Amino acid sequence: MRIALVVTGLVLLVAGCSAEAPAAAPKQSSAPPSSSAPPPVSGDLTKYLPSGDELTKAGLAVGRDRLPYVVGPNTPLRIVRACGVDQPWDAAVRNGAQAYSTKDTLWIRQRLAEYAGYTGSQVLSGLGKALGCGKTVSGDHDLAFVSRFSSHGKGLPEDAELTVKTRFSVPGTGDPQLGFCGQFAEARMASCVLVLAHGNRVLAVTTTDRQPGQASMAAQQAELKRLVPAFAAAFDQD
Repeated sequence: MRIALVVTGLVLLVAGCSAEAPAAAPKQSSAPPSSSAPPPVSGDLTKYLPSGDELTKAGLAVGRDRLPYVVGPNTPLRIVRACGVDQPWDAAVRNGAQAYSTKDTLWIRQRLAEYAGYTGSQVLSGLGKALGCGKTVSGDHDLAFVSRFSSHGKGLPEDAELTVKTRFSVPGTGDPQLGFCGQFAEARMASCVLVLAHGNRVLAVTTTDRQPGQASMAAQQAELKRLVPAFAAAFDQD
């Protein structure tokens, strides 16, 4: 009798084990794996600025060769800081490039920006309206440093305010353009800016007289007009 009970118990145990459902296989997710890869960044934009040889042919000396401008939270790129405040298109800059040149007492800064969601023409149109406030802010650290050693003995503050005195254009330029000149209250220095647009890019070429009184606004306008072919040849590449 005891043997029969043991055998019966074993049979029931085996039957119970065989009745258990097999463990379910882990479900495969149909969602694509998440990616932490950064968004694509545009290529090197320095090719849209004249090379050292091209600047030399144009009669300029290279102060700082063309370099990429790394745009980030602490290094925003503002082509022209109209009214001393950020404009809507400033946050749309995705990439940039910069260089500095000199001629006699002129400091010539080149800054190029590429935008996402704006064409260069749209930026120029907005900038032209924003300049109705009548002023810009320099934001040029290098110029502030260089001007400390000029003969007037007073350096230009990094955030010096430029009062816009006149606007100008360069006849025969194929790109949309905006030109203006003004006077810094500090150090009595004059400066002119020529802004060109092509596709989703904008180039600003800024001249500033490091020695007050050596290069008037009219003289700086003439120099920018002379330099346009050299800058446009590089800038307009597709």
